[in-house]
Amino acid sequence: MRLNFSYGIIAIVGILVAVSIGFIVTSPDEIPEPRVMVESQLISESLPILSVTPSLLISDDPVVGDSFYFEIQFKDNDDNIVDHVNYEILVLQNSENILSDLNSHRHPGKHPIHETSVLNESDVQISVTLQGLGHGDDITEPKGIETLLTISPKPLLVIDEAAAQAEAAAQAEAAAQVLPTTLTVSLPVGSGVPGCEVTNECFLPYEETVAIGTTVTWSNDDTAAHTVTSGSPADGPDGLFDSSIFMAGSTFEFTFNDAGSYDYFCMVHPWMLGIVNVE
Repeated sequence: MRLNFSYGIIAIVGILVAVSIGFIVTSPDEIPEPRVMVESQLISESLPILSVTPSLLISDDPVVGDSFYFEIQFKDNDDNIVDHVNYEILVLQNSENILSDLNSHRHPGKHPIHETSVLNESDVQISVTLQGLGHGDDITEPKGIETLLTISPKPLLVIDEAAAQAEAAAQAEAAAQVLPTTLTVSLPVGSGVPGCEVTNECFLPYEETVAIGTTVTWSNDDTAAHTVTSGSPADGPDGLFDSSIFMAGSTFEFTFNDAGSYDYFCMVHPWMLGIVNVE
């Protein structure tokens, strides 16, 4: 009985000694931080600081009287595009909210397109605030970084239809006034034989418009002799000009000093017809 009591006392003393040693060796200051906190700190320190750049989808700049369409692109410090970004966007004009999206997420291949209300002439202020990277419960830093952008809308172009038509007519008239001041007409090979009149190719060109004061030169490129005579086969010569018969390889010239339309023909081959218009 005494023996058992002695063993009990010894056991109790041993337990007390072990507990005391544990308190001496272990200090409250030496308790390790939880592993998850260390990992969280390392993740936060390794994340890049992002910059924000808007990319317009419709035009290079917003236009007065139209809505403004654009997307937001995120890049890191090495100019690499970063996706899986959560952000808020607020767009103001004249201190009025013209776009507010508090839950945007840029996902690879799925980039939100933002649309504002119709713009006026004032500057557009765009505020983009990062709300972390990732999805759901796995959102990580950085958060709360705000970037402000200011863009000026282009003025609306008002087209005056009447003025546009008048300008087009003036341009057409100016183009019409640029008329040739020299002209060479060929009497081609074979024109002395009937048939060229079917396609109006007895004189080339058959009809041309020139400026007042233009000198027209007729070149006999045929093997036969011809004439260049003002008038028509039906009414005969009108006396304005007449080359008389000129041989192959020869030329004839006449200067038109008055506006009008002048018919001419070959008296030797009356199927040969031509016209010179003078303006």
